[in-house]
Amino acid sequence: MQRLLVLLIACGGGTSPAPVTSGPPAPWNARGDIEVARVNGRPVYGWCVAAQAAHRLSREQALAQCIDFELLAQAAEARGLALDHDVAVETRTALVNQFVAREFEDKFTKPIEFGDYWPRIVEKNRWRFEHPEVRGSAYVRVQDPMLAKQIAAALASERGLLPTHLQQIAEKVVAGRAKIDFAVVAPDVRKGRLDETYVSALFAIPEVGRVSPPTHTKWGWDIILFASVIPAESPTPEQLAQKMLPDIKRSYFPHWVTKIAPGTKVQVMEQNVPLLENL
Repeated sequence: MQRLLVLLIACGGGTSPAPVTSGPPAPWNARGDIEVARVNGRPVYGWCVAAQAAHRLSREQALAQCIDFELLAQAAEARGLALDHDVAVETRTALVNQFVAREFEDKFTKPIEFGDYWPRIVEKNRWRFEHPEVRGSAYVRVQDPMLAKQIAAALASERGLLPTHLQQIAEKVVAGRAKIDFAVVAPDVRKGRLDETYVSALFAIPEVGRVSPPTHTKWGWDIILFASVIPAESPTPEQLAQKMLPDIKRSYFPHWVTKIAPGTKVQVMEQNVPLLENL
């Protein structure tokens, strides 16, 4: 039982397509694999023995497992399991997975293989991977400049502040005398997303965890906290390709699928398929 379990794992748990009824007349098949045995006229190929030998089995043990597997496959067919719905689904799934692995995952590994799709997507998303230093921040905002100075004075000597500290200290200084606006601003590498006055004050702060002097923006008087930083990135073309390849492959996959069989007609019979109720 233990050696059969190893075989089933190596062979995909029995999800491979059913064996063909006859092998090639020569000892080598069309894929260049050699026949090592026959079971009721069906070939057992060397790939199976090699896969089992990878589990530290002798060649004789590996061959015995491959023969056992073929015997079980034929017994399952004889009992009609080849027509079972679950078997058919698993077989089709294994077929698709193998096709995608060989024809897409293994072949689309370099920018040139994506044609004009690659430069279009790279330029559209370059800002994600090639950008100057980007800073995250938080601020408290009041309308009274004198109140802003008091808050800034209470924070000026502080180090290692977090946004919650900024808010708590500002509220303690104000003590309910005025409304305080507070917000956390996530780092954003896209240009023009923040007010220039705000950005200038933020980048004048010498280190993470410290605050700016009172800064007059078009919304009021801000005390800005330098909360986090994303260092500048300027990758080489090779580094950029390495960083972007996984995302580009995911986005390119639907395009690749449609190019496999151009002109394919798809007819959707029912869009509102009822879902099963929770049991």
